[in-house]
Amino acid sequence: TIGIGAGNGTDGQILVVDDMLGMTKGFSPRFLRRYADLNTVMTDAIGNYITDVKNSDFPNENESY
Repeated sequence: TIGIGAGNGTDGQILVVDDMLGMTKGFSPRFLRRYADLNTVMTDAIGNYITDVKNSDFPNENESY
């Protein structure tokens, strides 16, 4: 038996990788165990990219041909 939140009496568990890696916020059922917080990592990275583009810092001379 394969379960989604069915408890440890099953032979296997399904855990969606996006949920497991913490790519989204706000979805937190009891059966979800987060192994990372990629939402924060991705949000910070995208924010840094936007800032660099708006400040004309990306791409710079080293990143251009």
